[in-house]
Amino acid sequence: MYLCENLKDPSKKIALKLLKQEFLSKGKHHIKSVEQEISILSGLGHKNITKIIDYGSDGVVVKASGKRIENLVYIALEYIDGGILFDLVQSQGKMGEDAGRYFMH
Repeated sequence: MYLCENLKDPSKKIALKLLKQEFLSKGKHHIKSVEQEISILSGLGHKNITKIIDYGSDGVVVKASGKRIENLVYIALEYIDGGILFDLVQSQGKMGEDAGRYFMH
């Protein structure tokens, strides 16, 4: 995940998930999991679930060296300060039902 600025309005931040070609080329299962993630996120509407802004396979990154990387698969998400739940679980371990209810309230 990358923290990015909206080009049209730099005061707006977004989270950008870039999917590496190596991951996608491992097989149809990996591509299907990305399609499912997009489908699920697009259909959810909950205050504690980040919203998908955009996605595609035509992303372009221009590195500081000037090198262009084209045709990147990306998912643009609303930016939420404080990190992601996955990182919290990785650092703290299992949470249990009470903590789960707190996050899904």
